Amino acid sequence: MAPVDALRLRRVIVTYAILAMVTVGIVVAILAITPLALRLREDALAALRHELTLKVMAGGEVVARAVNLAQQVTSRTVIRQKLESYNQGETGLDELRTFTADKLGDALNLSPDLLGIIRFAADGEKVAVLGKVAGAENMRPLTAARLHLSLAQGGDGPVLVVAAPIMGRGGVLVGTDLVVVSGQSLHAVVDEVRALRGRTKAALVDPTASTRVILTSHDDFALDTAGTGLVGLALERGQVQMEEHDGVVLAAAALPGTRWVLLLRLPAGEATAAVDTLLLWVMVAAGIVIALGVWGLRWLLQPLTGAFIVHSADMTRQIAELRQAQSELAAKSHDLALSNAELQEYAYAASHDLQEPVRTIIGFAQLLERRYRGQMGPEADEFIAFIVEGAERMRRQINDLLSYARLGRGEPVQEIVDMDKVAAEAVQALAAAIASSGAMVEIEPLPMVKGGRDALSRLLQNLMANGLKFTKPGEVAHIRVSAMEGSDPNWAEFIVRDHGIGIAPEYHDRIFRMFERLHPRGQYEGSGIGLAICRKVVEMHGGRIWVESQLGEGTAFHFLLPKA
Repeated sequence: MAPVDALRLRRVIVTYAILAMVTVGIVVAILAITPLALRLREDALAALRHELTLKVMAGGEVVARAVNLAQQVTSRTVIRQKLESYNQGETGLDELRTFTADKLGDALNLSPDLLGIIRFAADGEKVAVLGKVAGAENMRPLTAARLHLSLAQGGDGPVLVVAAPIMGRGGVLVGTDLVVVSGQSLHAVVDEVRALRGRTKAALVDPTASTRVILTSHDDFALDTAGTGLVGLALERGQVQMEEHDGVVLAAAALPGTRWVLLLRLPAGEATAAVDTLLLWVMVAAGIVIALGVWGLRWLLQPLTGAFIVHSADMTRQIAELRQAQSELAAKSHDLALSNAELQEYAYAASHDLQEPVRTIIGFAQLLERRYRGQMGPEADEFIAFIVEGAERMRRQINDLLSYARLGRGEPVQEIVDMDKVAAEAVQALAAAIASSGAMVEIEPLPMVKGGRDALSRLLQNLMANGLKFTKPGEVAHIRVSAMEGSDPNWAEFIVRDHGIGIAPEYHDRIFRMFERLHPRGQYEGSGIGLAICRKVVEMHGGRIWVESQLGEGTAFHFLLPKA
């Protein structure tokens, strides 16, 4: 029998062991990375869809602000009555133009974005041209009582032109306002969409316009057949639509309250570029791990009495490391998906699902307080009191959030409401606080209004509770609820006045925002949501709310409600 060549035999064993390990490592890497790559790509597209949804919501808010400005301009009663007088032949055109230019001029101060106004009478005569109206100068008045929104090119960039009907008595169309609002904010939204991913091109599309692409991020943006079809789907289904054609990803979403669609186009590779880069590094890492395993295996094989034993421990370790890497990457991908879902459900969970655990905390803390007060020492009693106080504060915060979230849900309630009874109910609801503070509450005769009784009761309770809370040290609260005739006979102006600490003028707008507090929590209790609820209730009824106050001189909250 020929002698065994130990050196050659060792080389053969090492070579086959290395080939086997490389093959197994590559197969394991492919099996581990492929499903992960597919999942991460899906998550990347879902994240793009979510980001586009947020941008569309921002664009919808820009349009809503423009429409709101137009409605504020058309709602001025005195000017509308003069326009009706002209339409009936009681006032001349020159007199109407002079009157309108004088009375409507201050409307340009409603917002920095409000650039100009063109007012037409019912016969098509231009009554007033105020401010910068470039882009709207050739537009015609409305022939039907329906608001129309368009985008035009102004002198300094794009402008939103809101054609708002001016309605007279009996629902008759008495004129048209062309309100020109800066479109820079909308253009900024389109630019932000463009910046979502790499070489993204974005455009705002109006399928009803002669020039369907009304605003673009790139001058060479062209609307092809695939884009047109996707725009139609976005309008029909009311949510983000996404398709891939010839290596290009198209995504479209309709702006709320309009027939406009935000359309973006980007190379398919760039839609998942971040994921592809991550996967590339994972594959490089896997290759390095395999190379290290091969290097270690080569030096670990040692001859044993003319034969060699190949140990598989290193290969097993490398496989475990790859699986661990897969598990960690899958966990991060899962966390990202959960984070996106939780972001959408947070408001509801915070205002509804958290109530039960808070009630449980309060119940058991109060049970501890009743059963063991004085048995565990003063420090334990103080800790229990802290738990009860903190949980109660959290419950109030959650209840306020729930109240805010419930406002406006479902069909709006339009019933005849006796505000005298609503005020009495509010006083009854605050009876304990009024009695404990010795406060004086005066309710003057109040008019009947149209609206939701429960929401209006919450409105008065919140405003009166503010008067009870923010009193001057050493003084008894004095609250008066009254009403007066407003400039518009269809609206009643209500006033809730107190003689408390007052509010500095620079905070008059800020106090109506969510979670805004002007004082430390230890000085005055509250969640910072009460006045935001008040504003939402009033705006649900089509009115507005404002405050008149000076620091140290009391506060008067005014709000408008439609008369019954």
